[in-house]
Amino acid sequence: MKELLPVVDDLERALEAASQHEEAKLEDGVRLVHRALRDALAREGLVEIETDGRFDPHVHEALLSQPSDADEGSVIEVVQKGYSLGDRVLRPARVVVAAPKETPGGDGHQ
Repeated sequence: MKELLPVVDDLERALEAASQHEEAKLEDGVRLVHRALRDALAREGLVEIETDGRFDPHVHEALLSQPSDADEGSVIEVVQKGYSLGDRVLRPARVVVAAPKETPGGDGHQ
């Protein structure tokens, strides 16, 4: 919990800047809070799930597949990042997976 107290402090400063309509300071504050929280979680062992390469049902959740120039079964878009802690998946990465590319005239009409 001590690790998260500076994050709470930074968030309060960002909210104060927002109440004063200081957009640039608000954006900087939110970035600072995001970095601090991400770093604190990483120190505790949280790791972002890799999404480059092929779909892996153990760590990815396919939301849909769509035709693509990419290799069939590869991850082409990340909708929501996934995270693991040690060997446990806390949340799978929600992804879009490449389907076979559609060929022109492949709809059965002539």
